[in-house]
Amino acid sequence: MAATHTQSTMSHAWTHRNPMQPVIRHSISERAARVYRLAAAMMPVGDGVSERPVLTLQRYQPLIDYIVQRMKDPARSVRSPVQLDEDAAYLSQRYGLSLNQVRRMLPVDVRQPHSWLRPFVIRAVRGEWIELHITNHTSQPLEVALLDDDYDIQQGGAQQALAPGETGVYRWHCKETGIFPVFNKSCLSHSRPQSLLGVLMIEP
Repeated sequence: MAATHTQSTMSHAWTHRNPMQPVIRHSISERAARVYRLAAAMMPVGDGVSERPVLTLQRYQPLIDYIVQRMKDPARSVRSPVQLDEDAAYLSQRYGLSLNQVRRMLPVDVRQPHSWLRPFVIRAVRGEWIELHITNHTSQPLEVALLDDDYDIQQGGAQQALAPGETGVYRWHCKETGIFPVFNKSCLSHSRPQSLLGVLMIEP
């Protein structure tokens, strides 16, 4: 796999190849990449005091902010169906998101396990290229790295850390099938052990 780090903007909509379409083989130089436009945000964990960075689609960043606000405010940790309908309508209108989709993604009780706390899954097909546009919406440096000891590929180690507000572009060639951790090297100390940002799932 190969990775690069550059400055970028988030002006284009996130794109995702239809999984039912056939994989077209090109030479490496002309092969188009599947593009993920992602954001890294801080999410409270455990008792709500500790935080760790998580990945999400850039367009869902406002929903992460909403969840974080509720996790930090005990009075809003549980919402009634009517309140969730109102929250969903506001978020949908303000950020141009699908009302029905937003409503399905809002948890009744943020103190319970929910999908926002799971590692983000980046999907790819063996042999294709993927391109990750990641914007650091955290308050700390972010060093995105892909780890796979079995095939001796470690991506991100030689790259500069993304400063808060900065966007990096990572282009990876998915050579082998499997599930590979995507982590934040800046969190590998004992004081910040929560380093997993997501996983790259490469399918046959």
